[in-house]
Amino acid sequence: MKTASLSRKVHKWLFLFVGVQALLWTLSGAYMVVMDLDFIHGNHLVKNLHEPLPTQRGTLAPTQALLERYSGVKSIQLKALQASPYYVIQAADGAHLVDARSGSEVSPIQGDRARTLAEHYYSGSVPAASAELITDNPPTEIPSRALPLWRVNFDDRYGTSLYISPNTGALVTRRHDYWRAFDFLWMLHIMDYEERADIHNPLLLIVTIVSLTGVLAGLILLFYSFARRKKAAGTAAAAGGAQ
Repeated sequence: MKTASLSRKVHKWLFLFVGVQALLWTLSGAYMVVMDLDFIHGNHLVKNLHEPLPTQRGTLAPTQALLERYSGVKSIQLKALQASPYYVIQAADGAHLVDARSGSEVSPIQGDRARTLAEHYYSGSVPAASAELITDNPPTEIPSRALPLWRVNFDDRYGTSLYISPNTGALVTRRHDYWRAFDFLWMLHIMDYEERADIHNPLLLIVTIVSLTGVLAGLILLFYSFARRKKAAGTAAAAGGAQ
């Protein structure tokens, strides 16, 4: 009985300590299982991510001139953007967007162009509501290493925000309210309240060990509960036979 009493105390006090987190694990896990990942990633919100190059490109600016203009060129990519050809140049000082026909640089793009591009990528029908250039102190939904970025918001039922690179005009990522809920619940699930990415953090490990200990104590209690019921049934049967 000492083992049963100790198990009962361990089970009770440990789950008083981790009970709230166990509930959060269950609720957040249910949301992550129920929600479709393609929906969470916002695939339904975007289009025109991979435009084919226009068949009538005309005469393009020679890349040799670009190599001479920019120092430390790592790569030059020809891409289509709103049905027009552009060069994306990765150089020592960062990325540059160049009109492939005229050879003139069009980056960094300004707010009106960022809104136009966001509407080009957006699969919905409502116009962009606002655009904000983020250069520091980014929201938790985007990593700081991606800055600077234009955040273009849409007043749709998803609360969509598209993030556009001012240097390349590319859609870097998209966010919406269901993604934000998923991200918040993921933070609670893995107990990483800063980066929301470390699934091996010490706090999660400690609470997991404590929870496992509480579960094992509960299993011991279950064993003693069945044993006590079996003993009580045997005693009752013996008493009935004696009568």
